[in-house]
Amino acid sequence: MSSSTDTIFPTRLTSIALSALLLAASSARADDSATSTLPTFMISGFGTIGMARSSEHRADYTNSPSTKPNGTGISRNWSPDLDTRLGLQIAATITPSLSAVFQVISQQQYDNSYRPTVEWANIKYAITPDLTVRVGRIAFPTFLAGDYRNVGYAMPWVRPPVELYSRMIPMTANDGIDASYRSYIGEATNTLQLSYGSDVLRSPGLSSPSKVQNIAGLFNTFSSGPATLRVSYQRGRIIVPSSDAFFNLYRQFGPAGTVIADNYSFDHKPISFLSLGASYDPGDWFLMSEWGSGKFSSVLGNQTAWYASGGYRLGTWTPYLTYSTSKKHSPTSDPGLDPAGLPAFAAGSAGALNGALNALLRPSTSATISLGTRWDVGSNVALKLQLDHTRPTAGSSAGLIHITPGYRPDAGFNVLSLTVDFVF
Repeated sequence: MSSSTDTIFPTRLTSIALSALLLAASSARADDSATSTLPTFMISGFGTIGMARSSEHRADYTNSPSTKPNGTGISRNWSPDLDTRLGLQIAATITPSLSAVFQVISQQQYDNSYRPTVEWANIKYAITPDLTVRVGRIAFPTFLAGDYRNVGYAMPWVRPPVELYSRMIPMTANDGIDASYRSYIGEATNTLQLSYGSDVLRSPGLSSPSKVQNIAGLFNTFSSGPATLRVSYQRGRIIVPSSDAFFNLYRQFGPAGTVIADNYSFDHKPISFLSLGASYDPGDWFLMSEWGSGKFSSVLGNQTAWYASGGYRLGTWTPYLTYSTSKKHSPTSDPGLDPAGLPAFAAGSAGALNGALNALLRPSTSATISLGTRWDVGSNVALKLQLDHTRPTAGSSAGLIHITPGYRPDAGFNVLSLTVDFVF
C-alpha cells in the first residue's frame, strides 16, 4: 500500500494520468482496430493471508508503526493485520510506445479499516526502447524489493526487514513524474532513473496527514547475470501539521522555548535518504544486503539501518536467515526547558512538555535475527513460517506501539508469523 493513504482515489496528477489513459485507449481503438490487436489489457492480482503472534504483551508489535494502529501483543494474541492484504492490477498496452498500470491494494490502514487505496496509477511513454517517461503515482525504487514489497509471493521472507523498509522511510509511492534510461555494458545492464513529486502519509492518532514535498530522487541499478547493485538518493521537505500545536506551546516560553521548537519541529524541514543494496541469486541460493542512512532535520534525527539475508533452495523449500539492525545517531533525549527558572504556575507545564519531547526523541531502533522457510506448494502459492527475535537498543521502543507500564526496553521479544502468499 502506498503511504498516500489519505484517499481511496488518486491525486489530481494521477487523475490526469488516468484520464489520459482512457482517451488514449479510445483513440487507439479507433486508429488501430483494422491493423493490430492493440490496445491490450491484462488483469492480475496478489494477496497474503497471515497471522502473527508476539511474546511481548506490554505493547503491540507491528511491521509499520507509522501507519498501523495496532498489532499483536497487548491488543490481541494473534493478529492478521500485519501482513494480510489483497491487490489487483490492470496493465494496458495502448500503442507500442504508450502503456499504463493501475494497482489497488486492500490492507490494514491507519484507521483500522481495510479500505482499498491506489498504490500505482501511471502512464508510461517510451521515447525510445531504452528511454521512458512516466507520470502519475509511481512506486519508489528506493530498495531492491521496492517495486514488489507488497507482493509476498515475490519475496523469500514473510515481510521485508522492518528496521530498514518500514521504520526508516515509510514512503512507498510518488505522485509525480520520473524518467529512466537503460544502457548496456557488454552483457550487463545499467538503468538510471530520476524522479520528482510528493507523497502523503496518514498515521494513527494524527488529525491531519503528513506530507513530503519536492521529493527529488536519483536511482541507479546495475545488473549483470545473477548480480544486482542499486544506489538511491532522495531529498525532500517534510510537513507534519499535527505537530504544530505541540511545538507552538514551547514557543510560548520565549526564546528558550523557540530554540527547542526550531530544533525539533517538522515545519518544512529538509530530509534526505541514501541507500545501497546488492543481491546475488544464481538460482540454487541467494544473498542480499541493503544499507540506508536517513537525515531528518527534526525530532526524528539521523538514523542508519542495514540487513543481510541468505537462503538455499532445496526443491520446493527455501530456508533463510536474516540479520537486521538500526541505530539513531542524533540525541535521544533533551533537558528541554528549565522549570527552576520559571514561575510556579508554568513549571508544571514545562515539565510535561519536556516529558512529551523526550518520548518523541526516544529511538525505535533494534536488532533482529529472523529464521524462516518458504514452501512453494504450487505454481502460484507459497506457505511461509518465520520466527523473529528482536532486541531493542538501549532505551529504545524497538518500533513497538501502545507501550504500557512494565515494558522493559532491555528485554528482547519474539514474533512468530505464518503466511499464505498467492498470485493470480
